[in-house]
Amino acid sequence: MKNTPGRPVLDTAYHSSYEGVSYLGTPFGDSETEEPFHTFCNTSDSVVLEDESGRVELEGNLDMDGLATGVVVAVEGVVGNTGVMNVTKIHFPSKAPQDPADDSIDDDANIMILSGLDCGGAEGETSLKRELLVDYLTGHFASEEGSNIARVVIAGGGCTKPIKPENMSPFGNWSNGNKAKKEVDKSNVTLPIRELDLFLGELVSSGIPVDYIPGLHDPTNANWPQKPMHPCLLPNAGCFVNMLSSSTNPYEAKIGGRCFLGSDGLNVMDLRRFIAKKCTTGSEDEVDDEGNTIEPKVEMKEMSPLETMESVLKFHHIAPTGPDSLPTFPFIETDPFVIEKTPHVFFAGNCDEFETKMLESAGVKTRLVGVPSFARTGQAVILNLKTMDCTVIEFADVQRQDSNNDCIMDEKKMGE
Repeated sequence: MKNTPGRPVLDTAYHSSYEGVSYLGTPFGDSETEEPFHTFCNTSDSVVLEDESGRVELEGNLDMDGLATGVVVAVEGVVGNTGVMNVTKIHFPSKAPQDPADDSIDDDANIMILSGLDCGGAEGETSLKRELLVDYLTGHFASEEGSNIARVVIAGGGCTKPIKPENMSPFGNWSNGNKAKKEVDKSNVTLPIRELDLFLGELVSSGIPVDYIPGLHDPTNANWPQKPMHPCLLPNAGCFVNMLSSSTNPYEAKIGGRCFLGSDGLNVMDLRRFIAKKCTTGSEDEVDDEGNTIEPKVEMKEMSPLETMESVLKFHHIAPTGPDSLPTFPFIETDPFVIEKTPHVFFAGNCDEFETKMLESAGVKTRLVGVPSFARTGQAVILNLKTMDCTVIEFADVQRQDSNNDCIMDEKKMGE
């Protein structure tokens, strides 16, 4: 458990208000305010170890800023006269086993992973990029590359925040007036899911299998693990049997002999707020105008999504901050978020930028992939199942010219 004296406490953290802000954010897009990401960690934080017998505060020269509430560890140390335990070593869970990979797959077998489609949004450029993505996958341009995509995995962010109807009241209409005049227009509320259904229908109708992982604003349960989207919400895409796989969040599947584990990125974003790394600014030889030595300043720097994903694998728990700050179902006998097998591919959606790294320890290899938001970057990640290398496909803005419209598609290979 980590105590943060300077951490702000929101009164709406566990009281989801219809009109106000809850731990899931504002319910409608018209009241959304984009706030920059920041970590809750600071230099005055203290780490507390808790079990059935009680609590004890920890101190030591070890890196404890990478620990968050909910992480299960074993510590070695001595408890002093003040009741504080001086830690000499921290033990994390042992490495989970990994299933052997199937190397008999074709060299050109690729999987596309993307996230953050933001269907139903007001940005016309995002809608155009989605259409360009469909043209790429269906072979209307770069047919040789698009035909090598064996499956598309959409890691959340399919629906944007709906627009609030003008005459919608928070607790319904209790007046006895003319109901016809006060009828609520719900077309804007259902617009994101209808656009998502059309987009998925274009993909699966062209013969491309799609795995859809629900996200924050999708019409499913808020608590993790999120249930798959109900078939009645996707009537067009659901008509194609065995082509659309509505998955859970977190997502786990075996594709081409490789074990995939990932999510829409909400667990990574939430964990980033509670872990940090120390950054020292200045040097010991620096002096001021009066000749006094200036002590180096220690600051807390937030970790990148890729570094946070490394911590998730080290903790062997995909959602360690739940239910403290990440809404999760209460489980008594088993914990479904424990990582019992090390995946070959571990990804997180809706990141600010693309990141990747190959982790290797004791013969166990895992490809980490930070999937960027397609609406913000226009990028999608293509993973080769044979080599485990990643290629980024970017659909840039369309430039209107005199003769025709040209799409700028940039391809960049990101290997080791």
